[in-house]
Amino acid sequence: MKNREKRYEKKYIIGIVLSVVLVISVLLIKDDMSSENKALERDRDTQFDHGSKIERQDLSKCQIESLYKLCKVWGYTKYHHPDVVSGKVNWDAELFRVMPNVLNAANANDVNDILLNWLKAFPVEAGQNALTDESEEWVQIQNEKGKKVLNTTWIQDVDFLGEGLTKYLGSISQLYISDRENAYASFDEIGTVSFENEKMYNISDGDMGMYLLGLFRFWNIYEYYSPNVEITTEDWDTVLMNMIPSVARAGDYRSYAKAIAEVVSKTGDAHSLVVDKELFLYYYYGKRFLPCDIKIIDEKAVVTQVRKNEKQLLPGDVLLKIDGMPLQDRIEEQRKYHALPEQNKILNQIKHLLLETKKEKAEIQILRGTERKTLQINTLSYQYSYQNPIPNGLVESLNIGYIDPSSLKQGDLEKLMKELRETDGLIVDLRYYPSIEITYLLNEYINPTQKVFSYLGFPNQAMPGAFFNLEMMSGKGSLKEQQNDIRTFAQYSGKVILLMDEGSQSQSEFAIMSLRQAPNAVVVGNPSIGANGNVSVVRLPGNIKFGISGLGVYTPDGGQTQRCGLQPDVECYQTVEGILSGRDELMDKAIELIEK
Repeated sequence: MKNREKRYEKKYIIGIVLSVVLVISVLLIKDDMSSENKALERDRDTQFDHGSKIERQDLSKCQIESLYKLCKVWGYTKYHHPDVVSGKVNWDAELFRVMPNVLNAANANDVNDILLNWLKAFPVEAGQNALTDESEEWVQIQNEKGKKVLNTTWIQDVDFLGEGLTKYLGSISQLYISDRENAYASFDEIGTVSFENEKMYNISDGDMGMYLLGLFRFWNIYEYYSPNVEITTEDWDTVLMNMIPSVARAGDYRSYAKAIAEVVSKTGDAHSLVVDKELFLYYYYGKRFLPCDIKIIDEKAVVTQVRKNEKQLLPGDVLLKIDGMPLQDRIEEQRKYHALPEQNKILNQIKHLLLETKKEKAEIQILRGTERKTLQINTLSYQYSYQNPIPNGLVESLNIGYIDPSSLKQGDLEKLMKELRETDGLIVDLRYYPSIEITYLLNEYINPTQKVFSYLGFPNQAMPGAFFNLEMMSGKGSLKEQQNDIRTFAQYSGKVILLMDEGSQSQSEFAIMSLRQAPNAVVVGNPSIGANGNVSVVRLPGNIKFGISGLGVYTPDGGQTQRCGLQPDVECYQTVEGILSGRDELMDKAIELIEK
């Protein structure tokens, strides 16, 4: 068992180097790679491929409570029953077969009887509950390294389910199935959960069954395979109960997509950006953009940089209105549809929406100093990206090195560290998302000893809802141990300042966690966004896609990073005054600390 566990650890450690990445572009362009092309028995059940035949209706209180129970029972069975896990049974189709009877049930007891009679068609056959050697190892890993196990005591609640249902769910609760290649929740080579076996389906307006499948699928995905289900912005069970009527009453595709986005927003997981097939949620206010970049400073959208040759809009301008709509109204409207880790951390999720317009020449209102101005601005067909004015290398007139990881190509970091090895200090700007992996490589230079910098919570492949922790180590020699990298790395002895702000997300945060373990490292700035861990793509009916954080990421002492973010050692913020004067307060503070 120990040898197998070591192989898992090495695989995960190497994999995390390659995969802790936020790729919204994947959500926008990735083709449907569902299991419909595989030769599985469930794919021969095509009765509902073109619709559920369950039409929209106003739901009674009894029906909402019945659907809530159906969702939980359907989801639990989906991830525990061997015939569903193996790909034998089309569990989407089975939902549509039982849902009409559940909707017609007179009371809770009737629902229990309906669900029990339905599940009796899927008995657990003799031998299906036998533990394999690999399953036993997953159980042992959980016993030794377990981080958490989802509370599923509700399956024992006789008052809620009745005796028959509790007995049935109890009979499949101890089926530890490790082979999930064909399951609706499978696993990649790293150990991250994958939902590529889910079908997305084309849906027609008013197909309530398909709409509810979207809700039920995602709610159970997050329930069993999110390491962060305990820290959603609202109690996850309450979210299900409250959102059933909202999703069910959707009359068309757009109202369905909005309702799903509202559900996703309750996670607080900033890895989630809902992308619908029409992209109307992404281009909510138009497909053109103001020619600038912004930051949120003191709850105001402040222009930080404008496109070259833009003469009217200036850095330091505060955006007030676009095409007559107050920006604050946009922010409040979009809060419903975006997963914000905290209410004030809006930049990464909705910045593009604050710059959108339908017009080639947009009318905007700004505050410049104390004066309100109305400007006519030529817009762009693409979102303008901030251009870092500081080049990699020596900071002008100073014996200080600067590294912007977002502009690096393979091999650049090694060249820079050779060039900068005699400097008094090094500024690593992790306000920008790294274009290459630096988490381990840079630490070879700046940390003379290996240290645990994080614990990662991985889903247990044989136990839905269970997660176990593996420690992540970096520092001199870690690449040799983990990847057999035999290169030597000259030790850097100067001070190391890591810059961080609200824009620091995912791989940036992971790199900060690693690099701050170096003895001369100091983190300067303000709290990061708090969205870390490999991204798993969720796929729902109607070609709706979004990501979730598939791994838990914890500090060396086991503390949470999701939603709360990382905390700086020296707090520092960019200000409007700094932007107006062309200063970068975080850079100034970094230089001050190095020269002190």
